[in-house]
Amino acid sequence: MREDRGLKLPRGNQRVHRRKRYVEGVDSGHPVAEALRELCPPDSEMNPEARERMMDRLFFVQRSIPPEKEKRGAFRWRYAIVPAAALALTAVLILVVLFSAGQKSVPWKLFASITERDGYVEVLKPEGSWRRAGEGERLEVGSRVRSGPRSYASVVFPEGSVMRLTDGSEARIKSLGSRSVAVEHVKGSTYHRVQKGTEYTVANADVSFRALGTAFNVENRVPKQLEIVTIENAVEVEVGSHEPIKVSQGEVMVVAMAGEKKAEKQPVSRERLEEERLYASAKKDAEAGNPTGIYKELDVTMDQKPPKEQEAQYPQSKLVISLGAVASETGVSLNWGVSGEGEYDALALLRSETSAPTLPADEISRYSDISMTSATDNSLLQEHTYQYRLAALDGPASVAYSNTVVVTVPKPRPKPGSASMNLIARVGANGVLLEWSVTGASRFDGFVVERVVEKAPPRSATPTGSSSVKRIASSDVLYSYADSSVAAGHTYSYRVGLVVDGSVMVYSKTAAVEVPAK
Repeated sequence: MREDRGLKLPRGNQRVHRRKRYVEGVDSGHPVAEALRELCPPDSEMNPEARERMMDRLFFVQRSIPPEKEKRGAFRWRYAIVPAAALALTAVLILVVLFSAGQKSVPWKLFASITERDGYVEVLKPEGSWRRAGEGERLEVGSRVRSGPRSYASVVFPEGSVMRLTDGSEARIKSLGSRSVAVEHVKGSTYHRVQKGTEYTVANADVSFRALGTAFNVENRVPKQLEIVTIENAVEVEVGSHEPIKVSQGEVMVVAMAGEKKAEKQPVSRERLEEERLYASAKKDAEAGNPTGIYKELDVTMDQKPPKEQEAQYPQSKLVISLGAVASETGVSLNWGVSGEGEYDALALLRSETSAPTLPADEISRYSDISMTSATDNSLLQEHTYQYRLAALDGPASVAYSNTVVVTVPKPRPKPGSASMNLIARVGANGVLLEWSVTGASRFDGFVVERVVEKAPPRSATPTGSSSVKRIASSDVLYSYADSSVAAGHTYSYRVGLVVDGSVMVYSKTAAVEVPAK
C-alpha cells in the first residue's frame, strides 16, 4: 500500500499512518468486512490506541511480503489484506468490550436513573443492601427503590418514560430495553408516565398492566386490594390467566388480591383526583408540559384559577365537608363538619369495601337533620377495611362530597387471664436487689416499681413516708432490678405492678427491706 513500492493508490479517502499512505475503506464491498460492520454496534467507536496497534499490524504484514511478489500481485494484495484486517478488527473489538466494561457501560446495558427525590429515599441494587439514594443514582435491572414517610422519588427510564413514587412506596425494575420497560409495583403508590411507542408493563402478584403511551396510577389504598386509575388514554389489566380488561381514561378499577377474585370498575371521582398522592404526581406531569387527560376533562386545575368562562360552565360548590373516622372492635365512629356556603336539605353516608363510595349504590344512611355532626356504624365485619364518604344533597342531586376516609375494623384483643406477681427483695452490695416473676399473663406492657420509706433516721433527706415510682418497659416474665438510690439506716417497702394497656392490672405483695447503718 506504500507509494515507494510502486503501488498506485487511488485518490479519494487517503489517510496517513506513520508517514505511510493508505486508502480508507479499501475493504469496502468485501463480504467479511461488511458483515463485521453490521455486527458492530452503530454507536461504538474504536479506541484510538487500538486503531494504532491494528494499523501497525497491517503494515507489518505488508512488509513481510517480498517486493517481487508484491509487484506481481499488487492487485491481489488489496484483497489479501481484508481477511487479516477482519481478524485483527474482531480481536480489537473483543478487547475493547472486555477492558471497557468497568469504565463505560456497553451500549446494550441500559440504566434508569433517579432524577428527583425529596425526603428519605433508599435503593437496593442486586447483591447489595438498602442504602440512601443519591441524586442521579443509576438503577440497573433488579434494582429496588423505596420512599419513606412524606418522601418522594422520580425514576426516569432510558427511553424517556417516568415512574414516580410517593410516600411509603416501593418498586423494582424487572427489565429495560430500548423501547420497553417492565417494573414491579411492590407497595404504596406508583405513578407512570409512558412514552408513546414504549411497551410498558407493571406487575403486582398475578395482576399486570400494559400501556402504550399513557399515564396511570397504581396504589394499595386498602390492604389486599390494588387500585388502577387511568389518567390519559387507556391501560389493559390482566388478572391471572383472564383476558385483558381495558381501563380507559377517567376510569378506576379495584382488584381484590386475596380470597375470592373480583374486580370493580367505575368512573373516577373528582374528589379522588384531588387526593394528595395522585394529585402531586399529576401536577408533575402538568409542570413538565404533558397532557393531563381526565384532569383537564373534569377541569381539575393545578393550583391555577380557571378562567371566568370555565367557572360559569363548571360551577363549583362552596360547601366543604370534612369527615373523620375511628375504628374499634365494635364498629366505626364518624364525625364531620360542614363549612362554606350552599343550600342542602339532607346528608347521605356512603360506605364501600372496594373503592371510593358513590351515590346511589353505596348509600347506607340518610340524615334529614343537617345539624348532625356524628354517627356510628356497627354493621361491620372485624378485620375488614371500609371507605366512607359523606354527600350533601339538595333533593335528589348531590351538592358536595366530603373527603374519603379508610378504616380497618380490628380483631378483638384477647382478654388477659388471671395474673399474679411474685416479688423477692434483699440487700445487696450496691443497694436493694429486687426480683419478680409473672404468672397467668402472656401479654403486658411493663412494670411499675413503687417504693415507700417506712423508717428513716432524723434529718434524713428521705424521711418516713417518702415514696417514689419507677416505670420499666419490658415483656419479660422474670425480671431483676437493682435500687442503688437507697440510704443506710433506712427501711423500705416495695411492690411491683403489672402494666397492661397502660394501666396496672395487678400488684405483687409488699416486701420490706432494712438497709443496715454504716
